[in-house]
Amino acid sequence: MKILLSLFMLLTTLNSCDSSKKAIENSNKMQQTLSGTYYITQLGDTDVSTNKMVITFDDATKSVSGYAACNNFFGTYQTENNTIKFGTIGSSKKMCQKDIMAFENQFFKSLNSVNSFSIKDSSISFSENDKILINATHKVIDFQKDLALNSTDNTTVTYKASSRNLFDFVIISKSEILIYKDRNIQKANKYKTETEDWETIQQLIDDLDLESIKDLIPPSKKFQFDGAPHASLTIKIEDVEYLVPTFDHGNPPQAIEALVNKVLSVKENTVKQ
Repeated sequence: MKILLSLFMLLTTLNSCDSSKKAIENSNKMQQTLSGTYYITQLGDTDVSTNKMVITFDDATKSVSGYAACNNFFGTYQTENNTIKFGTIGSSKKMCQKDIMAFENQFFKSLNSVNSFSIKDSSISFSENDKILINATHKVIDFQKDLALNSTDNTTVTYKASSRNLFDFVIISKSEILIYKDRNIQKANKYKTETEDWETIQQLIDDLDLESIKDLIPPSKKFQFDGAPHASLTIKIEDVEYLVPTFDHGNPPQAIEALVNKVLSVKENTVKQ
């Protein structure tokens, strides 16, 4: 009898520990933050990865911004555990092809409807109750494909800035520079990276604390209020991406200022050639 009682108590303890472990795991999952840039892959049942739609979250300021197939957008959001509610979303007023505008309207409508999110590995989904409306990924699924990377190109730097009247998008690797001029990001102009330029960029990257750049606080946030150009910087080393929270174009956080200035300088000098 004592043996049976001891076994019962042992099983009860193990079950209790297992339940506590699962509760902690579930709590950790619910406390995941949204900060970072996601590339929209699906709206409902439709694959929209070729439309280059992007959404960027900044948990520090609860601001959201991005590119919705035709126009840039910006707004706010609130989260509690795995629930989410978007505030009023503002956008530029550019008109594009009918099918592109249809995707954009569906995207904005979905943002107004979603009430929960789920993050798994590098993917995120936004749902209305149990129905998934938007799927996205942290992985750069289209832009990097344009790079003819060789075995020594394991690092890239991507800078994007946009507003109603401005658009900058440049990706630099050791061997190539990609410059996109159209907001639909359909085709890049390719150039050779000068060795001296890349050595400077690589040194500036080496000088950064990459693990902490996701926590950088922008010195100004005009993009949140008046539609001023907002910018993002991504450093990709092999399969790992380091993302800087959205900041005002022309006024980056001090820690990355030298790198941003160098990237833009390379871009401007390349275009002039």
